[in-house]
Amino acid sequence: MTAATLDMPPADSAAPMRRYLGVLLAALTLALVLVLALNLVLGDRGLGNLQATRAASIWQQATRGVTYAPPVGNTRPFKALRLADRLLEINALVLGSSTLMGVTQQMFPADLRIYNLTVTGNSTAAIVGEAQYIEQHLSNHVRWVLAGLDWSVGMIYLGGGATAVDLSPESVARAYADHAVPLHKRIEDALSWPRVANLGTMMAAAFKSAEPLNHLRGIFFDIGGVAYRCSDGSLARDFDVINRGLCRGYRYDGSWTFANDRRLTPALAKMLARAAAAPSSKYTKHLCSNGGAPNPELLKPLGETARRFAAKGGRMVFLLPPLAPGLEQMLRASPRWKSCLERTKAELDAWATQYQVTVIDAGASERYGCLPMEFSDEHHAYPECNARVLRRFFADDAAGRVQAGIYRAEGA
Repeated sequence: MTAATLDMPPADSAAPMRRYLGVLLAALTLALVLVLALNLVLGDRGLGNLQATRAASIWQQATRGVTYAPPVGNTRPFKALRLADRLLEINALVLGSSTLMGVTQQMFPADLRIYNLTVTGNSTAAIVGEAQYIEQHLSNHVRWVLAGLDWSVGMIYLGGGATAVDLSPESVARAYADHAVPLHKRIEDALSWPRVANLGTMMAAAFKSAEPLNHLRGIFFDIGGVAYRCSDGSLARDFDVINRGLCRGYRYDGSWTFANDRRLTPALAKMLARAAAAPSSKYTKHLCSNGGAPNPELLKPLGETARRFAAKGGRMVFLLPPLAPGLEQMLRASPRWKSCLERTKAELDAWATQYQVTVIDAGASERYGCLPMEFSDEHHAYPECNARVLRRFFADDAAGRVQAGIYRAEGA
């Protein structure tokens, strides 16, 4: 070994590893940036924007097809535009949360032409605001209102007063301007696992298609997807990227399709009913959160609004939405839950009698003939169950058997 050899610095054995890690890090960063950029493009529609909302409303008015505007969790702006378009055609409205999205035009007498204005997560406070807006601004067109009062998900027990609601078309632009999604929230959404997984599914489908480039262009640049036919033959077009091709959306009458949702079996319904009666259940926690007493700050203005509406020749009817068969029965098996439930209904009965309105009690849905398979979970009924309830109500109403207070069909 020569002196020159001894003077050479040792070879850097870690260099290849550093280069490998550098290339890997660069590739991962590039992939992350690409996923973020693509999901931000998709998220602009997925989180909702005015352009998509208007496009969905215009398309449905022109075609009478099935559609929705993103986000599905806040479709009040879309429903407000649809209400404005339908106003000259209708004389009745359905108000409520997703528990009444299965109420359709076919369930009403021929002289009542409805639009189902329900939106996901709609609180009783907001329903009071909707009723007030209808009484003040729409009573020349709307003569009949069916409004849901949800005790099972706790809406009628929440504190505070009514929420002011503006259902005018002009309010839609303000809704998006006042509730713009911050950039950091958009980034969080874009990098969430459901969004990343959904992006991968869409990209795979695009590359497997006959025309990958056109498919990708449609995904990332078209406001709405390509129109297609539902299994029942209805025309549909999706303005979000999550449920494309599933026919999950609102029909022309405002009701929800429930496409791709599960149906309960008798065994599953029994299991869910037992779970609902547990002390840790959300249903028992809601029911006894205030000892079973509905919030009077919501009931009073709602009753006064119904009274003013009646003075103008209109009618408001209220509905305790159907629950899966056996659920109320299981709650009544416990003295504590039974006490809270009976207080809720006793106070609603007194309120309805005071303001001369009717509250349809459909909680024990099995008494109206509803079946487990007519529910997707404990408190979301398919149209078949809602039809059973309303068919009984309208038959008794026509026969003069419906009075102010709590209404239960004979034997129910």
